Amino acid sequence: MRVATEHRTLIADPGASVDVVVDVVNTGDLIDGVTARLVGLEAAVVRAEPEVLPLFPGASGQITLTIQLPASQPAGLHPVTVEVVSHVSGTTRRHLDLELSVAAQPGLRLSRQPTLVRARRGARYVLAVENTGNVALDVLLAANSPDRCATRFNPTNLRTAPGTVTPVMLAVKGPRMITGTEVDRVVTVDLVGRRADTIPAMEETETEPELTDQTTVVLKQRPLISRGLLTALILLAIIALWAGVFLLGLTQVFSGDPVTKTAPASYFPVSAATGNGGGASAAKGGGAGAAPAGATPKTGLVSPSVGGTISGTVTAKSNSAAVGRILVQAYRMGRKGPVLVSSAATQSDGSYTLAGLFPTTYWLKFSADGFTTTWVPSDPGGSGTSNAVASGTGTTSTGTAGTKVTLTAGSAGIQVVAQGKVDGTNAVVRGAQAQISGDVDRGDALDAVTTTVTARMLDGGKATGKPITDTTDAAGGYTLSGLKAPGTYELSFTTPGYQVTTQTETVTGGEQRLEPTVLLSAHTGHLSGTVTTGTSKTGLGGVTVSTTVDGQDVSVITPTVGSVGTYTFDDLPTPGTYVLTFTAPGHGTATRIVDLGAGENGVANVALTAGTGSVSGTLLGPNGKGIGGATVTVGGTSTNDGATATPSTTTLTSGSVGAFTLSGLVAPGSYTLTFTIDGYRPETVPITLSADKAPAAVTAQLKTQLVKLWGTVTAPNGKTYAGATVTVTDGTHTFQTASSDPDTTLSQGGYLFPSLEPGTYSVTVRAAGYGQQTALVTLTSGTVRRDLVLQAGE
Repeated sequence: MRVATEHRTLIADPGASVDVVVDVVNTGDLIDGVTARLVGLEAAVVRAEPEVLPLFPGASGQITLTIQLPASQPAGLHPVTVEVVSHVSGTTRRHLDLELSVAAQPGLRLSRQPTLVRARRGARYVLAVENTGNVALDVLLAANSPDRCATRFNPTNLRTAPGTVTPVMLAVKGPRMITGTEVDRVVTVDLVGRRADTIPAMEETETEPELTDQTTVVLKQRPLISRGLLTALILLAIIALWAGVFLLGLTQVFSGDPVTKTAPASYFPVSAATGNGGGASAAKGGGAGAAPAGATPKTGLVSPSVGGTISGTVTAKSNSAAVGRILVQAYRMGRKGPVLVSSAATQSDGSYTLAGLFPTTYWLKFSADGFTTTWVPSDPGGSGTSNAVASGTGTTSTGTAGTKVTLTAGSAGIQVVAQGKVDGTNAVVRGAQAQISGDVDRGDALDAVTTTVTARMLDGGKATGKPITDTTDAAGGYTLSGLKAPGTYELSFTTPGYQVTTQTETVTGGEQRLEPTVLLSAHTGHLSGTVTTGTSKTGLGGVTVSTTVDGQDVSVITPTVGSVGTYTFDDLPTPGTYVLTFTAPGHGTATRIVDLGAGENGVANVALTAGTGSVSGTLLGPNGKGIGGATVTVGGTSTNDGATATPSTTTLTSGSVGAFTLSGLVAPGSYTLTFTIDGYRPETVPITLSADKAPAAVTAQLKTQLVKLWGTVTAPNGKTYAGATVTVTDGTHTFQTASSDPDTTLSQGGYLFPSLEPGTYSVTVRAAGYGQQTALVTLTSGTVRRDLVLQAGE
């Protein structure tokens, strides 16, 4: 291999690209693949085109190395080496020494963080000095402030290498401020940079101009005492001055008044001897006398203006149960109609109390979402109808002055006196109809099932009233509408083959409740059957029948006396699918799949032939994934009468792709499984079946099918030529054959390579007295034809 290049010195600017063209000649006898790389620079900045240069013997080509220099590539001369490697011999390397000359491009940039700092006196900033060029620079920093701010850099002078960022600390300190408003003090930072040194090898003699940059920082200086604080202090002083003047003035005004003692009438309590007329008792420390008008009784509210109370219980029309969370509002008749004066809510036991009512006539309104509004004793708006009557009819209450209040059905209102109590003002509310909906989960059932959902109202734990029913739809949903509310209902779910499921739910007026999904619990089922011999149909004892129940292996053995050959599996969860495996010494293995619906029983009868068995497994491709549609053929099999048989099957194309099962094989015995499919080389796997146990699962893997290359060799005169040497090589492996005379597979002058790995090959034909011809051919799969023509003699 020979290499050469016209480039000895490469001149490039930083951030630009430069190409190196390398000429390569293949001086060997084989097809070669050549690669090139650049030693002395990072591989990330060099790109070869092409990455691999294929060369036939005696051929030449070019590889272009493109160098993308980074902007920070240091200026100066850099020695680099081009290394060319042959991938046929593996050890042949050629080197070309070059020099890379990078021009100097100085660059400098200044930035700061943060831009503005708010402080009382001083602040610090971080300046970033970035060398954006490819030469070292000496940098000087200076600051200018028109506000007499003191500045300090750390450091002031520095040297920066190419492509680096150097932090510099700037401290700014403003003049002292006692009061006033915030002031923005701007500081201008100037940066000056110049080349730190020159590069003699590049003959740099001229003095380059200085590099400059500028930025600003702001110190927002706050005073020690802000304007807000100063204003607050002044206001406090003014308030204190006025307070002193006011107190001094009041003292002077009232200093001449005589000292007296007064007390309100409510200060004097009524004695136990006080009658209805409000007679007085003896004041403390004095004689007896009448109490002042408006004196407060010993019991009751402190203020005589506080009135009485109304209390009672609210029950439901549907089940006469107490109802909580009902809004109770008290109205009195005003000049323009009913006026709301008080409200309360019923407790969980249905009770309520309206306190602090002034002496007058009231109407009570009972309302809540989902309930019909009810008035006691009637609607004060003038309807004249009463939706509920106070159950306290006929009861009386006594006020402070002894006045009796009697409530009667149809009265104009509820009379309340000062500090009087009106108990038993009960109401019955009617709730809007409720609805309960939800879903029923049938579990693993394969067939659609219908569930009947029934709702019955409970009264004291017993079901009452007419039940409400519904049936589930195809998706398992149900809806129970028209439920009296409020109320508690027992829901029952009845499904053929499943256990009845019940649950209790409570609904309030107008509620539309969505229930959690109900999971049905099916009745258990059982599997039974009889195992017989394959010829006499008589029961076969000693057969092991096994299956899997809830992830656990379960097995039974058929009896040899009594009910010979029978088996039973009880208490099987349903619905479910069960795989039954039947094995017996001296017999093959049989498998049955039985689907049990909810609560169903199944029967599986099996006939086992002595000495027969089955084998199963999976066929995989080169990538480890299953291959479907492949033919599996059994070799070495025979029937019971001695005639040769060739059982076969096809691997699954869906579900467990690549899986297969072959039954009816004579056991014990040795066999071969052959897997064939277009596009792959056939694969053969040996297996051995024993009479006392099932064989292990077979796993086979196909490799990619070899490609067949053929063609015809002709002479320059167009006639076919026998006896020519045909050579095929991929650079690593070489194969030879000769063009032949006519035979069963090839015609006159034909050649054949029946088993080549997919790839790219060079095909060369040689014959005495003729020049050779070489062609490239790419083999992927199947059969490829390439005809060859001998060249005229050399």
